[in-house]
Amino acid sequence: MERDEIQSVGIVGLGAMGAGYAKLIAENNRKVRLYGIVRNPRKYKKEPIFVNGEPLNIEYASLKEGVKEPIDLVILAVKSYHLPEVLQGLASLMGENTIFLSLLNGLSSEEQLENAFGKEHVLYATVTGADTNKKENQVTCNRCGCLYFGEKKNEVWSCRVKRVAEFLEKSGIDYEVPADMEYKLWEKFLINVGCNQTSTVYQMNYGKLRESSEAMEKMRSAQREVILLARYYGVPLSEKNIEVWEADLQRLTPQGRSSMLHDYWQGRPLETEILGDAMMEMAAKANLSIPVNKELNEKIHQMILERNLVNRGSPATPDKIANQLRMDILHQKIKKGDKMAENQLAKRFSASRSSVRTALQILSNEGLILTHENGRREAVEFTEKQVIELYHFRWLLEQEALKRMLNQKNSIFPLIAEVLGKIERACPQAGSDVDWYDLDVQFHRALVRSSGNMFLINAWESNAQLVYTLMNFNTSAGYAQEYADTFFDKHKRLYELCLSDDGQCFQELEKHIMDAEIITKSLLGASRI
Repeated sequence: MERDEIQSVGIVGLGAMGAGYAKLIAENNRKVRLYGIVRNPRKYKKEPIFVNGEPLNIEYASLKEGVKEPIDLVILAVKSYHLPEVLQGLASLMGENTIFLSLLNGLSSEEQLENAFGKEHVLYATVTGADTNKKENQVTCNRCGCLYFGEKKNEVWSCRVKRVAEFLEKSGIDYEVPADMEYKLWEKFLINVGCNQTSTVYQMNYGKLRESSEAMEKMRSAQREVILLARYYGVPLSEKNIEVWEADLQRLTPQGRSSMLHDYWQGRPLETEILGDAMMEMAAKANLSIPVNKELNEKIHQMILERNLVNRGSPATPDKIANQLRMDILHQKIKKGDKMAENQLAKRFSASRSSVRTALQILSNEGLILTHENGRREAVEFTEKQVIELYHFRWLLEQEALKRMLNQKNSIFPLIAEVLGKIERACPQAGSDVDWYDLDVQFHRALVRSSGNMFLINAWESNAQLVYTLMNFNTSAGYAQEYADTFFDKHKRLYELCLSDDGQCFQELEKHIMDAEIITKSLLGASRI
């Protein structure tokens, strides 16, 4: 017999989306027993995930160890390539009335769950409009999007659907129950096939994608092939679906990126088997030609091959390449007007051309590389004026973040406290290779994230790598020992002023940032001599 209310929930996979939903449930539905199902619970208990600057305080468990009770609702938020492994352990969470909701991309996860556990335990689900990202244990969740779920057809809501809907309502999760869930899954498939593949091939975040007429047309062409295929399989998608998606795309954070592009930049596996590969397989069965998806899929497989060949040694990731090129521009090893050729840089870094192309795009976004109409790229001089503007921009953002922080009465600002602890532990090791500038970036990132304002956080993160390189520039030029001697005391003083709600913390923060600016300007001038 089914229980009326959802009393226990397990979220399998705490990536950006899983953690975002876990945070909503933890904040809004405290009666529910919430479990984060992860590979290594002990690690998460010691180093919890932070969502928008706040720790995710939930109970962690693993599929291997199971939990002390059957779970009423299991939400699957893992990557598609992890599903076979997850399926082997889900039985440890199951009870007579367990319901599975899969948030995975693609069209096949529900069928796999039904084959493993029976249709009576599976509801269909997908999410659109999510704007989330994860780096290490830090999740930025601008919005979780809308969760569409239900039986395959929902002209009348079943008891299971009503139970889950009631739970989502109490948890503050935006949801809809479409009349036709199969149609909704294909609609999401159209978005993923078009946006994920195109953004990865062109190496573009949402903002750059919107600005590129070529990339947008390539995405539309890939999506029109999805419409052709969907109609063959009896799902009436149309051009209207593309128009609705493009309206949603306009609302996404410009610096945000598709899950496939994010995974490519992080060196992770890509979900080709449920997108491009699945398109090719279904088109072959239907005897339909899909040349645009064939081109995108082949290109992505080639990019994976190149990346994997390179990564057999020390990975030359786009971020690492971009960091080194920034340093070379600052040190005048790369001078204004120098040609930035992909093939030469690929040889220098033993990297794939796609990784180099991504690194050059990052630097282009920062204004350090100029791309001419003929495609030729050349370096741009990093001037004292740019240094002043960057540090002033930093001061404006961090000053506003500090104002919002201080409105949180009686807070100990746990993000900042955690980084300060790392700094204190690093100081006795000053003779070793302590990465002072990384710790500095971590401290100021924690400060901005403690504001809880997504717009401030995104604006700061868009320049974080350049700030990191400037700090690297300062310490690499002989300031490392000075950092070691005063580093902890400076940051501890700023933290203590914040705790005491002392207005002097604004002056201390400004001095902190301006001191770094003065050092950078003096070193930049010396490098020009």
